[in-house]
Amino acid sequence: MLLIVVALMAQSCAKKDDGAWRAEFKKADILHQSVKQVTDVIVHDIFSPPVASRIYVYMSVAAYEAAIPGYPEYSTLAGQLHGLKEIPKPDPKLEYCFELASMQATLKVGKTLVFSEDKIQAYTDEVMTKCRQTGIPEEI
Repeated sequence: MLLIVVALMAQSCAKKDDGAWRAEFKKADILHQSVKQVTDVIVHDIFSPPVASRIYVYMSVAAYEAAIPGYPEYSTLAGQLHGLKEIPKPDPKLEYCFELASMQATLKVGKTLVFSEDKIQAYTDEVMTKCRQTGIPEEI
């Protein structure tokens, strides 16, 4: 009997995924703030306009390609842009947050194309902590 009571208490205390975190990621704020952060670093690193525009293009393509598996009405840019190959397909057995993947792709590509990588990494760490606070399950 005691074992059943303990098991029920443990189950009631376990964190449940009510899906409320999804609404936070459907807003474009997290992606916009990430692009703004990279913009601030581009200005800080004093990139010329042609180089800055290339950074924006690469970041935007990465963000788009990371998000489109969650939006079947959109088409990939693979085969349309020179040198862009098709990205791996997500495992249909797993759940993903494609908006979060899009933000992460933006920051990862942005980080590789600027000089002040530490500033992008610090922001990434900060924003990932905030993302976890939304209640998103760790496996997602």
